[in-house]
Order: sequence, then structure tokens, then C-alpha cells
Amino acid sequence: MDITSTNFYTRRDEILKLLKENISNGKVIVGVAVGSGAAAKYAEEGGADFILILNAGIFRSAGVPSIASYMPFKSSNEMVMSIGETEIIPRIKKIPVIFGVCATDPLLNYDYFFNRIKKIGFTGVINYPTACLIDGQYRQYLEETGLGFENEVKFMKMANKAGLVTIAYVHDTRDAEAMAKANVDVLCINFGFTLGGKNGIKGGFTLEQAAEKAQQIFLAASRIKPDIIKLVYGGPITYPNDFQYIVETTEAQGYIGGSAIERIPVESSISETTSKFKSIYMLQKENIYLKQELAKKQGFDKIIGNSKAMQEVYDLIMKVAETDVNILITGETGTGKELVARAIHLHSSRRNGPFITVNCAALPLTLLESELFGYEKGAFTGAAQRKLGRFELAQNGTLFLDEIGEMELAIQAKLLRAIQEKEFERVGGVKTIHSDVRIISATNRDLQKAIEEKNFREDLYYRLNVVEIRVPPLRERKEDIPALVSYFVKSISDKFKFNIERISPDALQVLLEYNWPGNVRELKNVLEHAAVLSNKKIIEFEDLPSYLQKYSNTKIHNIIEIVEQKNDKSKTQDTKNKEFYRELLEKNHWNITKAAKELNISRKTLYKKLKQFGFK
Repeated sequence: MDITSTNFYTRRDEILKLLKENISNGKVIVGVAVGSGAAAKYAEEGGADFILILNAGIFRSAGVPSIASYMPFKSSNEMVMSIGETEIIPRIKKIPVIFGVCATDPLLNYDYFFNRIKKIGFTGVINYPTACLIDGQYRQYLEETGLGFENEVKFMKMANKAGLVTIAYVHDTRDAEAMAKANVDVLCINFGFTLGGKNGIKGGFTLEQAAEKAQQIFLAASRIKPDIIKLVYGGPITYPNDFQYIVETTEAQGYIGGSAIERIPVESSISETTSKFKSIYMLQKENIYLKQELAKKQGFDKIIGNSKAMQEVYDLIMKVAETDVNILITGETGTGKELVARAIHLHSSRRNGPFITVNCAALPLTLLESELFGYEKGAFTGAAQRKLGRFELAQNGTLFLDEIGEMELAIQAKLLRAIQEKEFERVGGVKTIHSDVRIISATNRDLQKAIEEKNFREDLYYRLNVVEIRVPPLRERKEDIPALVSYFVKSISDKFKFNIERISPDALQVLLEYNWPGNVRELKNVLEHAAVLSNKKIIEFEDLPSYLQKYSNTKIHNIIEIVEQKNDKSKTQDTKNKEFYRELLEKNHWNITKAAKELNISRKTLYKKLKQFGFK
């Protein structure tokens, strides 16, 4: 589509088509709220998809904080219209310009207003200043007088009929549902004024809290209008990396930037910052195939081992990944069951969906139920607002139930229904929610025995265990230990900024002989311990935890006793004293190699025994 044609700014359907095509092609949508022609020009050069003119941007251009936009300085609509007509629209060549309209202005004549802004060259509207950022008694008063958010919803309905692109700022699920019912084209969650900067708001909520809130709001709007375009704005989203986190953890498809982009009053900086926000998904599109293949590879990269036992695990992962059946992963604690679950997810058709984990052993019955299924506001003491459960957050993805064998019977029945019927209700709620998730479970318990003891439901077991994957303990695949050690040494060195290159042969020998009841997790902890204590490039025997050193000494002592008894039963008692070894060395002219050969043991083993008796 040629968006540079002269009648572009009046073609609402074509603009929306282009935005949705960009989204389907993996691009991010970026709008920039400006207050000057120069800012608009450089935002367009940076790759912005549209420009918004808000009175907040006009205040920022004058060096005044954005929050001043809520003050009754002058007519917001006339101020925006004047700046747009004289400074911004004449400078914009290829992208739409959106009018930030004060829809609660009691003097606003809809028909006259729509005709006027379209004639000037505006393509769409967004509700700003918006009552959605006002809380408490003041907002209640605005609603009662007809100057609140309901009036903004009414305005959006009229703007749709007038053929304008409609972008709606919302702040919570109630606002989002109202705007979705009004059939707005684009929904933008406004987290409030952008945090930080010399003139910015301080404190506020975290990115993680913003992501959780965004997902709730997007889900609420999508149920009403599935094709609504979903954007975010403000709050803790200050830098492109902040926005990338929101995109990766929610259904956000784009970003509207104001203070975060105009915060540095240098025109080239505006262009550069816009490009950075835009490049997040432009780069993803350019490398989409590579990233998909890398995601698959990473699923196996963290599962280290080339033993026959692990090759069988890899083969089984590849066979079941695309089938979408429920999987039960069994194995001892520390064997890497969650890594296997992630590998299955990354190789499945759900790889682009979320991978959500729940540790069933870490939560009591009441908390586990609300964690799985979520709860409604007021469902119990402390439930101040609605919370989405893990089933809801895992929609179209994979839900990993770790330590499923620890789940109490009461919650097992509810889990069974959610799996069988693919639906559930939040705690304290009556609305049935459809669920489309794949279940992967893991346990270190014998579930068959738990069924016999009436501690686990047999019907749930067969729902979870369509295919079982057993992860072997480390003692059954000791040939993988050198590769695991190499991997962990490198990752630990990178993590702690150490300069460790390798592990000594003596230390590695101990690791190979030990049986690892804590499996791979214990091995990793041992190497971290050794790395912290070592001041050298090589992890030595002395750097290992004391229990491994004692294990090694005991084992070596037992081996030498057996060898000594085998070679000279008459001298069994003598081999336990220093004199025996002195005589042995003198006999072999203090040649350690010859002495070890006489005892039929390794040179290293003899050396350690000699060291034990004080020989240097």
C-alpha cells in the first residue's frame, strides 16, 4: 500500500489495515506524543507509525512537566488544533496525525469538531486529558456531572461514525471493557505519567506489576473485541528495554511514548530514541527464523549430556513435543525435570505462547487454588483486586506443574475438572473461563504407590500421564559429568566475573567417583562453592567442599588397604604405618612410578597416601 498518496490521511480503513499487517509481520507499533513540529519530524524519521498531538506534549516543549496538562490553562482542544495546523501537520509526510481531544469539554460540538479536524488533516482522535487517570472522589464527581470517562466513551462512538481512527486511553479493566464495547480501533493502557527524569514522577509500581495489570486489561478487552490493537504508555516504561519486557510478558503490540521519547530536548535524540523503540521488533522480524531455531536449540542447550540415557530422553522429547498431549516427567530431585519441560515447550507448536510454572509443594491448599485459578476481588480477606491464575496466564501456552505428587486431594479434583472440561472458575467467581493450555507435570514421588495409599487420584494420574519421560539420576550417567563440569565452570565464571578456566584432574576424579544423591543441582552447587573459594584459574581438589574431600580420602584409604592385602597379606598390619612406605620407597630408589606399579595402584593414589604419612 502506498501511504504517501495525497488522500492518505482520510483513509481510516487503510490505516488500520496497514497497522494490522505490520503487527502480523512481527513489527511493533510505535506512536509518539509530541508538542512541536521539530519533535514530530524527528519522530517520523525515527520510524514512528503515527504522531499524537497532546496538550501534555505542548507543555513539555515549553519545559513544563506533563502533569500540568490537567490544569485549566486554556482550551486544550484549541491549543492542540492550533499547534497541529500550524506546526506539525505541515511537516509530516507519510504517517497519520492523531488529535488528543479533551472529550469532556462541555462546549464541544461533535459534528463541527470532526469536520474541522479532518479538513486540517488529522486522521484520528485519542482521549486526552482523560478522566481514567483521575481517581477517587474527584472522578466520581466528574462522572455524576457528565464530564467523566463515560463522556469519553460516547465521544469515541461518535468519532467512529465520523470515519476517524479511534485510540482510547484506559487505566483498568472497567475502562477497557467500556471502550471495547464502543468499538474503538486501538486500546492503550495508560499507566500514568512516565516515571523518572528531572521533572518526572518518582516511585510508583514496578514493571512486573505493570505487566500483570496489562495482561488482565488486554484479556478483558479482547473478549469483547478480539481484533482490537493493544498498546501501552507511561508509568515505569521509561526505556526501550522496559517496553521489551512488557511485550515479552503480555499481549502488547505497541507503545505510545511521550516523556520517554521527548525527555532529552535534542532533535536527533528524539529520532534515535524512537528508532530504538521501533527496532525491538524490526530486528526480531529480520531474524525471526534464526530466533525460532535458536529457541529450539536452547531447549536442549541447558540439558547437558551425550550419554545413551540422555539420548533416549532427547528422542522422546522430539517425539512428544508436537503432539500436544499431557506429559508426566519423573525423576529424582535435582535431575533437571523443569529443563525437560521447557525443551518440550520450545519444540512444540505452543513455543510462542507463555511457559508458566507452579511449584505445587511450595503452597498450601488455599493458596495453591487461587494461584492456579485466580480469584475475584473480595473473594477472601486481602483480595483487594482481581488476580489472574496460572491457568489464565498460560493461555495458548504450557502450564508446568512441578512436584505434582505433593498436591492435596481437595485441589486434585478441581485440577482434574480443569483438564477434562478445559474450563474453570476463579475463586469467589461464578463466570466460567475457557482454558487452552498444555499440561506438563513433574514429580520425584512414586505416584502409583501414592494411588495405592489413597494420596493421589487415579483418574488424575491417567490424565496427566499420557506419556511419561523419566530423567535418569546423575549416578546412572556419570559419563556426562565432564561435559556438565565444563558447562558449569564457564557459566559460573561468567556469572561471578571469575577467571576460572578449568578443573584439575584430581578434583574431577573425585566428582566422577561420587554418587551425587542431589544430582545435577548438587554438582552445580559444589562447583559454585569451589569457584568462590578458588583464587586461581584452576579449581583444585582443595577447593571442593569438605565432605567431598573426606569422601575421597576414605575411598582412597579403602582402595589402598584392598591393594595391600592383595599384594602381601602378611604385611597387612604394616601397611598402616609410615615405615612400610619408607621401605617401599627405598626399595624402589624413591621412584614413585615404580613403587606404585609394585602395589598395582596409580601414581596419584600412592602420592596421596604418602602425603597422608608426611612424605613430601
